[in-house]
Amino acid sequence: MKIFSESHKTVFVVDHCPYMAESCRQHVEFDMLVKNRTQGIIPLAPISKSLWTCSVESSMEYCRIMYDIFPFKKLVNFIVSDSGAHVLNSWTQEDQNLQELMAALAAVGPPNPRADPECCSILHGLVAAVEALCKITEYQHEARTMLMENAERVGNRGRIICITNAKSDSHVRMLEDYVQETIHEHNKLAANSDHLMQIQKCELVLIHTYPVGEDSLVSDRPKKELSPVLTSEVHSVRAGRHLATKLNVLVQQHFDLASTTITNIPMKEEQHANTSANYDVELLHHKEAHVDFLKSGDNHVGGNSREGAFKETVTLKWCTPRTNSVELHYCTGAYRISPVDVNSRPSSCLTNFLLNGRSVLLEQPRKSGSKVISHMLSSHGGEIFLHVLSSSRSILEDPPSISEGCGGRVTDYRITDFGEFMRENRLTPFLEPRYKIDGSLEIPLERAKDQLEKHTRYWPMIISQTTIFNMQAVVPLASVIVKEAMTDEDVLNCQKTIYNLVDMERKNDPLPISTVGTRGKGPKRDEQYRIMWNELETLVRAHIGNSDKHQRVLECLMACRSKPPEEEERKKRGRKREDKEDKSEKSGKDYETDKPWQESERLKGLLDREKEELAEAEVIKDSPDSPEPPNKKPLITMDEMPVVEKAKGPMSLLSLWSNRINTANSRKHQEFIGRLNSVNNKAELYQHLKEENGMETTENGKTGRQ
Repeated sequence: MKIFSESHKTVFVVDHCPYMAESCRQHVEFDMLVKNRTQGIIPLAPISKSLWTCSVESSMEYCRIMYDIFPFKKLVNFIVSDSGAHVLNSWTQEDQNLQELMAALAAVGPPNPRADPECCSILHGLVAAVEALCKITEYQHEARTMLMENAERVGNRGRIICITNAKSDSHVRMLEDYVQETIHEHNKLAANSDHLMQIQKCELVLIHTYPVGEDSLVSDRPKKELSPVLTSEVHSVRAGRHLATKLNVLVQQHFDLASTTITNIPMKEEQHANTSANYDVELLHHKEAHVDFLKSGDNHVGGNSREGAFKETVTLKWCTPRTNSVELHYCTGAYRISPVDVNSRPSSCLTNFLLNGRSVLLEQPRKSGSKVISHMLSSHGGEIFLHVLSSSRSILEDPPSISEGCGGRVTDYRITDFGEFMRENRLTPFLEPRYKIDGSLEIPLERAKDQLEKHTRYWPMIISQTTIFNMQAVVPLASVIVKEAMTDEDVLNCQKTIYNLVDMERKNDPLPISTVGTRGKGPKRDEQYRIMWNELETLVRAHIGNSDKHQRVLECLMACRSKPPEEEERKKRGRKREDKEDKSEKSGKDYETDKPWQESERLKGLLDREKEELAEAEVIKDSPDSPEPPNKKPLITMDEMPVVEKAKGPMSLLSLWSNRINTANSRKHQEFIGRLNSVNNKAELYQHLKEENGMETTENGKTGRQ
């Protein structure tokens, strides 16, 4: 807020004419002892306040909030208008308190309903208000004294809040014109005086109040500039609580205030001392206490305040204090607070609790995750402050690591490239003026911003998010494409770079593709080049608006990306070959995985058959009527057994089991004598017949006669 803005001086002009003694027609129950009333006693009738009482209470509440939050440099001058203007206080700091104003209003008393209305007018108070704005305050005098020769820099602005009962819209326009003429006249007087100041800006807030149940004769109107000095706005409000609500909203607008509701405050019940209930208390403070919410975009708005839909409030949750001592917290700001409903029991208990030296931490309501303590309530010197706690890293701690980013522990930032980026965009003194193409003077700061914007149109921050910036072959193109104007040599270098990339793709050279966070081998070579070409096109398209030569680079890139048919066919064959290799590799792995299982199943089948045959033989042998079963199984000797070649590696389970079965079978019978005397596993039959006929065998199994 600017020093000596409109909020520095506020003049209240309250109408004290006879019509302000009329009832507001909003009844207040006076006799509250309904349950304990004895029979025969007539209850007291409800009462209603007058328009004057409602206006005074609402304006005093406005002043209370302002004094609580801004005890200094925000001044109020109170004027009552009837047959004349009654100024109740001055601009001095000693008169700026509620006690002085309440005592002065009590001396004035309520308006006389039997007074002559023709003798009373609100115009007397408006003239006195303009005169009060021309007077110099202590703070303005101090500032003018310090500036001396530059005393004219001290501004004189103010605000007039007029509460009256207007007759019509034309009556309101007459009041605005009268204030405008009065300001013009008093500015002429102040120009020739050393003790007065001309009014540079004045805000006129006209509040038309009328009884509840009646139709308003005055329509609302937003702020409108009537002249370079005067702006005006009109509010038509019903009396009673509606007027109090309107003044509460206006004080927030005039002094940049915000609302915070403290929820879940534990408080003992008066009727039941052993029980407690949770209450809510709404506080007003400067809106800078919510600046962190506004920056983050999370307003934590918990709904409308008790005034309804007029304004919103930020909800913070009560944290039960554990100690009486005020711990040292890292605060970024402290702002005075003022309860909205100062006379309610929850507000009174909260203020007494804080004034006794206790402090309360406030957390942001969250549906999930850890709680975030963002504010703290504590008192200092008899005044209550809302402290804003830093929810981020403190400057008192060690500096954060570059790997601790917003998205988590990112470790692959382009740190080296960012250092080079900063070196290329350093600011230096600009001595010689330069002119643009249209002949206008080029502003160095704007030129620096424009260059920075061009360099950051496409600049990935993480290594794993880019391919082309990890390739040395793309550096010639990336360094010149960001220029505002390219030469023919730059275009030629860019085209050479694109042709080199095409040659790399034809040779199927590998690319620096990051596989962080991916399973397996990552994308195939063809997919890698597709990603690279897409990113390169994104970079070039971001700068095609710079000049026509940038467009030529893009045309060359698009021409190289559209491959001829034979190139596409070669790519397809390469992809099919890679798919076959992958499938064969996968099937080999599957076979290796299934082989032990198949062998185990085979062994299991052999064992089952062996057991069945043995069991069948035993059954037949033990039967009394059965003859001796013939041994149908061919018997073989150990010599006839196939020699199992010794495996180069460890023997399989099948080989071990086969050897064991063969050895066991050989021990169950006596070997045939002919097979024992055979040559090359061939036994000659009917040898005795040959001996009787004089025949004998010769070597190699051939017979001959002797």
